[in-house]
Amino acid sequence: MRKGPDIRTVLLAAGQATRLRPLTDDCPKCLLPVGQETILARAIRILASRGLKQFTVVDGFCGDQIRQALSGGFPELDFTFVHNADYATTNNAWSLMLACDACDAGNEPIFLLDSDIVFEEEVIDRILTDQAPNRLGLRTTGAVGEEEMKVCLDPAGRVMDLSKEMTPATAAGESVGLEVFSASSVKVLSRILNRRMKTEHRVNEYYEASFVEMIRSGHDILPVDLADLLCMEIDTPEDLTAARREFSQS
Repeated sequence: MRKGPDIRTVLLAAGQATRLRPLTDDCPKCLLPVGQETILARAIRILASRGLKQFTVVDGFCGDQIRQALSGGFPELDFTFVHNADYATTNNAWSLMLACDACDAGNEPIFLLDSDIVFEEEVIDRILTDQAPNRLGLRTTGAVGEEEMKVCLDPAGRVMDLSKEMTPATAAGESVGLEVFSASSVKVLSRILNRRMKTEHRVNEYYEASFVEMIRSGHDILPVDLADLLCMEIDTPEDLTAARREFSQS
């Protein structure tokens, strides 16, 4: 295992994945197999091979299965588990807020990812080696559909907006759910999330809404162009079939 960057990985794995039922009736989506590994084990293996050792994992639905899989499968890694008891009535912004609170936001940078992403190893290399303090993985090749989290860039190439509602024709590409934030920006992001969740009660929104507020308060986020590297979010049976086809040998 190589020595990695001084960064904490925050992995969100609280959702119920209702669109994948009955496969997810009694199993978290991230524990479904793709190739020879589960989605989650594959991601952790790749991250650990890059020297990432500290993980904060937010679980919810069938969280005990996730904890057992990680603690038993990767005993050499440092896992902090945070339970989102409100997983059935909140979205990923709530989970990220819980993670930031548990991480003592502002003390260390974070590498944020959702637990339902299957990616080529080079995707992680490209994101980790980029030098921008705040950055996100951007898929710029192929069609961008209505369901994807779309990204609009300003004339300087910085992220200006993120939204599923954005017209695909105006988007620079799809945000793939892999982001890095500096320690100081995590502190800002945590403050925004806590206000939006606890004071404004926006408990069912995506965390990208807080990213946009952070951008508009003067904190730049830069895209990392993933070009034609494969990075797939698993939401539907069709997504799972496609991922198993692409990654069956890896």
